[in-house]
Amino acid sequence: MRIGIQGWGSEGDLRPLIALAAGLVRAGHAVRLDLTPIDGTDPGALCRSLEIPLRVIPERVDFSLRSVAEHADAADPLKVSQQLVEQAFFPYLDQLYRAALELCAQSDLVIWHYSSWYTKAAALKTGLPHVAVHFFPGLVPTRFAPPGGLPHLGALNPLLWFLARRVLDLQFRRRPARFFAEQGLPPLRHVLPDLMFSEHLNLHATSPLLCPPAPDWNPRHQVCGQLELPDAADSWTPSPGLRSFLEAGEKPVLLSLGSMEHMAPRRTRELLAGAARKARIRAIVQSKRSPAEEGRDGDLYFLPWAPHRALLRHCSMMVHHGGAGTTHSVLAAGLPAVVVPVIFEQQVWANRLRAAGASGKPVPFWKASVDDLANRILEVAASEAMGARARQLGAAMAAENGVETAIGLLERLQVNLDGGTR
Repeated sequence: MRIGIQGWGSEGDLRPLIALAAGLVRAGHAVRLDLTPIDGTDPGALCRSLEIPLRVIPERVDFSLRSVAEHADAADPLKVSQQLVEQAFFPYLDQLYRAALELCAQSDLVIWHYSSWYTKAAALKTGLPHVAVHFFPGLVPTRFAPPGGLPHLGALNPLLWFLARRVLDLQFRRRPARFFAEQGLPPLRHVLPDLMFSEHLNLHATSPLLCPPAPDWNPRHQVCGQLELPDAADSWTPSPGLRSFLEAGEKPVLLSLGSMEHMAPRRTRELLAGAARKARIRAIVQSKRSPAEEGRDGDLYFLPWAPHRALLRHCSMMVHHGGAGTTHSVLAAGLPAVVVPVIFEQQVWANRLRAAGASGKPVPFWKASVDDLANRILEVAASEAMGARARQLGAAMAAENGVETAIGLLERLQVNLDGGTR
C-alpha cells in the first residue's frame, strides 16, 4: 500500500509519526512523509537512517516559541495553544494544503496528525481514505467520562461534552470552516468530530493503561499504544563527563521541559536548576544551551540533549512538561514524575498520570516557584507508593507494541476498503 503521512508540531508530535512510518516500511509498505517541525528540530538524519522519504514543508517556520508566550496570557495554557496556531500554523496553511494535495495524489491512504487537518481537507477533496493519529486524551465523547481536564459529573457528563464542543467551536472553528468552504468542501459544523477526527479510523497513540477506550466508543476510534522508534534508532552514548557524573553517586533526577523550554528559556533554567539545588538532590538538567556548555556544576549536570529513553535508564525520577511522548517514556521506564505543564494538553496528561498514582500534584509552569517545585520533587521522591505504582505500570507497558498494533489496524482498514465498504 502507498501511504502518505503528514504532521505539524514539535519533536514530540513528529517522532511518533516517524516511528509509524518506519514500522510501515518494515512491513513492506511504500511510505512518504511530509513534516512541519515548529521547534527548530531537524528530522532529516533520523529519516535517512530509517530509509523514509521525507519532505520538510516549509523548509523553515519563521517564528519562535518565546514569541508565542509573549503574545499570549502565559498563565492561561489554552491561550498559549491558540497563539501557537496563530503564529506557526495559519501563515503556512495554503502551502501545507498544496503539499497535502500532492501527497494524496501519490497515495492510496493518508495518515495525519490530529492538528494537521489540512490533510483531511485534501483527502476529502480527492476522495482518498484517511486516518487520524491522536496523542491528546479525552477528546472522544462518551457518557462514561468527561472531556479531558474537566471533573467527572456522572450523569451530567453529556452536558459537559456539549459545553466543551461549544467552547472548541467558539475558539477554533471559524478559520478552518472558512478554509473548508473556500475549497468547496462540505460545511464544517463542529471542531469535534468534523475537524479533528477521521470518518475511517482514528489511532489513539496512548497506552490503554492511561487512556482506556470507553465502552460506548465507535469502532473507528482505536487505542493502539505509544508509537515508539526502535532502540537502535537513537544511537547515543553518554559523554565521558556525564558518565563520570552518573557513576559518582546515586541515580539523579532528570529535569527537562523539552521543546517547551523555548517559550521561556531563562525562566525554565532558573526554575529547574533552582528547584534541584533547593531540594539538594543530584540532578541532570536538560537545557537547550550550547553543547559547549555541557558539564557539571556541583550536584547538577547540565546537558543540552539526550534521548529520554536512553537517559532515563540512569535516573530515579523525572520532572517534565507532560508531553504525550515524555509521559509515556517516563512511565515505560518505571519512574515516578513531577509534571510541570506549560500548555493545556499537558495539564490533561498531568492529571492522567496523577490519577494513575505515578505522580504528585502538577506544578503549572507559569505559576510555579522554585520552592513549589522543590517541595513537589521531595514529595514524589519520598513516596514509596508512587515509585511502586510507576514500576508496576512500566512492567505492564512493556507488553504493548503501539506500532505493530497500529499497522494491524491500518491493514485491516485496507482490507475493508478493498472489499467495497469504503
